[in-house]
Amino acid sequence: MKTFKNITKKIVNEIYQKLKTRWPVVTFDENVQPHFFFLITPPYSGSTAIAKLLSSSSRIMCLKENGEGQWLVPGLCEIDRWDPEKEINYESVKSVWLRVYQKEKELNSHVDVVIEKSPPNMMRLEQLSSQFSNYSLLVNNRNPYANCASILYRLHDPQNLSATKRKEVLARLVKDWLTRSKKLRALITKHNIPLLTYEKFCENPASILEVLDLPDGVSDSININAEVKVKDYQVQAISNQNERQIKNLTSEDIRNISLILNTECELLRFFGYEVV
Repeated sequence: MKTFKNITKKIVNEIYQKLKTRWPVVTFDENVQPHFFFLITPPYSGSTAIAKLLSSSSRIMCLKENGEGQWLVPGLCEIDRWDPEKEINYESVKSVWLRVYQKEKELNSHVDVVIEKSPPNMMRLEQLSSQFSNYSLLVNNRNPYANCASILYRLHDPQNLSATKRKEVLARLVKDWLTRSKKLRALITKHNIPLLTYEKFCENPASILEVLDLPDGVSDSININAEVKVKDYQVQAISNQNERQIKNLTSEDIRNISLILNTECELLRFFGYEVV
């Protein structure tokens, strides 16, 4: 399984030498650009599995191993990265991202697609995508109960939370899911962007081929049966982790999540979900 394709530590270090400022600007060739594939996704929604599967193609790369180019630009991944009014130096983002691609292109002439899936991209998608000459878009979302369970257990040490604090954390996670899902719905509606949910992708990984808009021949080069390494899981075939993660929620957790989701039933139906 390729990791970072052929981008060497030397190349990455070269980029990082420029990262002493919030918005580094590095040299790049305006005329050498890939097809940017923007996967528009909330965090912890299965996007890494999608990116890893697509990266089975020798023509596809990620700017970083996790597919999130935001971490190459200090100013882009600051704590306020979800603020839609955050001021972004797009010249910096463009130069760093294209520099990484062009260095990889020197080593691997076949690569012509870059996956970019930093979740906060959804807050500035129009401005960000317009920096590049060629791109396509795909929206991803995940069942809210599974999404909240995943974030709860990944980031919040739930075994050591009081009942009150656990309820507060889950309420915030549900509201984040709703806010981001509203943004996704607005983008889908405005730009007619295809939607592929985590659940549909896991049920049939080949379904992603139906909604990709990539250069000629790229889709054919993807190994749709590839096994992938996601986070700390073992290398494995694509599988739906929702049931396993939702089992970590208590009945009280489910009730508390459902109380908040009940206020946005139409939004859930838009993505094919329902309140438990």
